[in-house]
Amino acid sequence: MKITLVLDTEDDEGIVDTLKIVNHFYEKSISAAFHNRPSRQVSYGKIPFIKMLREFARYAVDAHKEGEDPAGLRFAKEYADSEFNKQRQASVKIL
Repeated sequence: MKITLVLDTEDDEGIVDTLKIVNHFYEKSISAAFHNRPSRQVSYGKIPFIKMLREFARYAVDAHKEGEDPAGLRFAKEYADSEFNKQRQASVKIL
């Protein structure tokens, strides 16, 4: 299958939509061929997990100082999403 996409660099919304299309085809075709494909699972060894927890603790303390509620579900979800995105980006760079 071959696809040609044309981008209008002055259309920010169009660029975002194009990225969604490319990600869709990546997930459906290319990533299926690899066993270590990006997913919603995150795996950590013991030391990287401890480092991630320490980073989260610093992030929570900073947020508390700024008046945010670091005990809330939304706060934890936003941090988790950023961790998923970091791992996803790292696995895409491998390909």
